[in-house]
Amino acid sequence: MITDENAFGILVSYFRVEDEEYGFEHAEFVKRFELFRQVVRSALREAPLGAGVRAIDFGHAVYVEVAEGDQSTNPLSWSRKVRERLPEQDFESAAFVTHGSRWVDEAAETFASTEYLGDAGLLTISNPSEPLRRALYADAASHDDDSDSGGTDGQSRAWGPGIYLDTEAAEALAMVPKNAPTVLSAHGAGFYRVGR
Repeated sequence: MITDENAFGILVSYFRVEDEEYGFEHAEFVKRFELFRQVVRSALREAPLGAGVRAIDFGHAVYVEVAEGDQSTNPLSWSRKVRERLPEQDFESAAFVTHGSRWVDEAAETFASTEYLGDAGLLTISNPSEPLRRALYADAASHDDDSDSGGTDGQSRAWGPGIYLDTEAAEALAMVPKNAPTVLSAHGAGFYRVGR
């Protein structure tokens, strides 16, 4: 049976992955992205976020999702702790804490499935998930694109590395920001920058 429930999502992004991929030799870059994975995975093991946590490794980022009410710690605090580990290994990162509706198949034993369609291997990693979509929107907004040379002042409009809290996640966590911070928008989702 597929059901709808609210969930928190956290995307922790290896912010300079493209720069390092093109700037390092092959073996050095492989060590770097494997180290990024190791740091985030050790945080998942050593500082559990809650019960029934689902995680996806995208290569450039790790996404973690937990049903609202199943978290054992505040998702924003957890993401800060993960980000604190990354500079120790010279990683710049961005983290996005999101909230929204997700669809879960209660009968499925695993989070992902693979099927073969002719010569194509199709990996399904999630049913529709608003927290995942919102995290991906924000991750894209944090980076410059080729046309993002800024406004008339030449400044970039990209958000940059940091930690970002979805306005809906702030509401679900009963967190009220001080001093009415600027809301950053990405495809209809609003985010507060809550740390560098």
